[in-house]
Amino acid sequence: MKIYNFSVRTYIFFVVFVIATFFSIKNALIVNIYFFLENISIRESFYYENDVNFKGTHEPGDRYFKILFKNISDLKSLNFNEIKKTLIKIKNLKIENTDYLLEYKLIEKLKELSNIPTSEKKFTAIYIPKNIDTYLNISCDRLMSPFLAPAISNIVMLDGLPLNNNNSCYGHLNEYGYPRYERYNKIANLFHLKPKQLCDKAKKEGLKKVIELVETHSDIETKVYKCD
Repeated sequence: MKIYNFSVRTYIFFVVFVIATFFSIKNALIVNIYFFLENISIRESFYYENDVNFKGTHEPGDRYFKILFKNISDLKSLNFNEIKKTLIKIKNLKIENTDYLLEYKLIEKLKELSNIPTSEKKFTAIYIPKNIDTYLNISCDRLMSPFLAPAISNIVMLDGLPLNNNNSCYGHLNEYGYPRYERYNKIANLFHLKPKQLCDKAKKEGLKKVIELVETHSDIETKVYKCD
């Protein structure tokens, strides 16, 4: 029988390797389980009321975290009946039967606009009137929403500055670069701009076309103004 002699260095390396592998697998498993539970909790949140006060970080995120911690508790206690009920519930989720339908359609419309050719985006702007609550209330951080449309569509916004609103849950009113706009005397416009007003603004910025988002009872539509 052949006997293998291991040096101390080899033994230490083997032990370290086994420990590192164990913790790597453990951490990967934990991360994936949390990702799975977070995904479930997000989907489950759509069954709750669409309340802007629960849409954000810090305290506004309490409702989501309660759902998440409940799902974590069910898994830890191996409460398979509750887990099964939750999975069946989210499997049957239909966005059109929730309070979030207009928000879904808004995001889908912005994704649709993102498919406009880059050459066309260079002279195009998006205009979202301040009376579209679906957009303004997409987060309790009301200073964040103006970044949403450009981020998804990759199209510049026209007249997109938010109203001076102290109710933003984030609270940092002088961040996001907004003070720079004040130095250039650019302020938010409360009124709904008409096509001619939009085109006048667009031309000053070297733009030729404006796409206005319009909220109907159950949909988000667009109006296109050519400013040539």
